[in-house]
Amino acid sequence: MSQLNTAFITGAGGFIGKVLVRQLIKEGVGVVALVMPQEPIPSEWEGHVRTVIGDVRNLKAVGDEVGPVDAIFHLAAIVSDWGGQQEHVDITVHGTEQAIELALGWDAHFVVTTSVCAYASSLSQSGLNEETALGVPSSAYEFCKQEQERVTHEGVARGLKATIVRPANVFGVGSQHWVTSLVGMMRDGSPCLLGDGSKNAGLVHVKNLVTMLIAAARSDCTKGEIFVASDGFGVTWKNYLECLSDVAGTPKPKSIPVFVAYTLAVVLEWWGSLIKKKERPLMTRHSYRLMASPNDFHPAKAKELLGYQPVISFDEAIEELAESFKEKS
Repeated sequence: MSQLNTAFITGAGGFIGKVLVRQLIKEGVGVVALVMPQEPIPSEWEGHVRTVIGDVRNLKAVGDEVGPVDAIFHLAAIVSDWGGQQEHVDITVHGTEQAIELALGWDAHFVVTTSVCAYASSLSQSGLNEETALGVPSSAYEFCKQEQERVTHEGVARGLKATIVRPANVFGVGSQHWVTSLVGMMRDGSPCLLGDGSKNAGLVHVKNLVTMLIAAARSDCTKGEIFVASDGFGVTWKNYLECLSDVAGTPKPKSIPVFVAYTLAVVLEWWGSLIKKKERPLMTRHSYRLMASPNDFHPAKAKELLGYQPVISFDEAIEELAESFKEKS
């Protein structure tokens, strides 16, 4: 098993990063967190986390201040399927390359979080697993997730100890994409359900994802092995969105026909690119794939090789969200 007494986390102030930091503190791991200039530092980190101010695009500049450490959890990336490709490459890909150089220098275990979006056009297939061939990307986000995995495998060829984790749709308290945005759409009466909503939502709770990331860092799976992170509970989009509307107190989710959603995605992407629209369109081919594809991911490989087991059930996750909405109200 790999040693995990100290860890460096990029993207530590993000949704997943905060939960990862919290769990590592509980497990007695010494944490060094990369934070951007002016980024707020959670009060719970005081006395437990050493922070280093820097930019993921220039990680090597803070290397001496950070390490060495036993493991690097590389989370920092642009999390959007919109925007210029060069910006995505600079932050997501070049940031990964620099994190790899630090890991090589320290002989640290490099755990990189990519995404099931790396499957790109292959998301339309059923029965996806870690051996499924990657498809053709339709966004800079999908392209850069594939590139993160490519440069990681190049690092492994140079002696890097690495594990790749592909999270499915990460939800939980604080999730912008799969909680806050969807709740906002339901409140506004905007359709957020594609067709009858019978497709698997491909969810992974953030606490389950963090459990898998830590299991990966402690494992001997260091040759660039890929693990899909999902709950595997078989929850459909209709089930999830109706539960979410119940606990958030919004109207029930409205549906839009699948063929209309796809047409909108193509047209809105084309128009947005034509006028150089900065805001992400309401529907993109990327979001269409995530919400209209089978998404029947299962963490079988992680259970077998990492000893991973989910720590929170779907019902417990919904109850946790319900408590969060009660506190806000």
